[in-house]
Amino acid sequence: MKRVLAYFLLILVFFLVQNNIFAASSLILTVPNLLLILVFSVGFIRGTFEGMLIGFACGLLNDLFFGSTIGFSAFMYTILGYGMGLIGNLYYTDFVNMPLILCLLSMLIYHIGTYLFAFLIPGYGGFGAYLTTVAIPELLYTGLMTLVLYPLLRKVEALIERWEVRKPKTYV
Repeated sequence: MKRVLAYFLLILVFFLVQNNIFAASSLILTVPNLLLILVFSVGFIRGTFEGMLIGFACGLLNDLFFGSTIGFSAFMYTILGYGMGLIGNLYYTDFVNMPLILCLLSMLIYHIGTYLFAFLIPGYGGFGAYLTTVAIPELLYTGLMTLVLYPLLRKVEALIERWEVRKPKTYV
């Protein structure tokens, strides 16, 4: 129950920071995808089940507030959380190099899926324009934020682990 509360607070904080603080900044035209960093990190650190749950929750929240179709982001984030959970079982999760590469891979998969379902199938086309104006700037900005947030999320996960473990009471 404590982990669910902690994840709920993390999702809420990441959502609010992404869509209020970064979206209000006029310094850079793009916004880092903090929810995807959270999905990737939880999946990579905790495994497939938590990655899928956090991915579904983050994607559904994103769809409810900003999506034209409810379920698309939830589906994409769920798949990415599951995939990162599978990869996290194979690799050591403490180094920043592998998480950075995998986060960039997650962003690339997300943007390819977004392009296919939101632009190509309806017939809008223009992959080059989408890549240069949306995907690459968000990919770079999210990659930079991953360098900051992934070690922080590792520490938060360690705190949640300690918070969950109950110490036996000893009576003298």
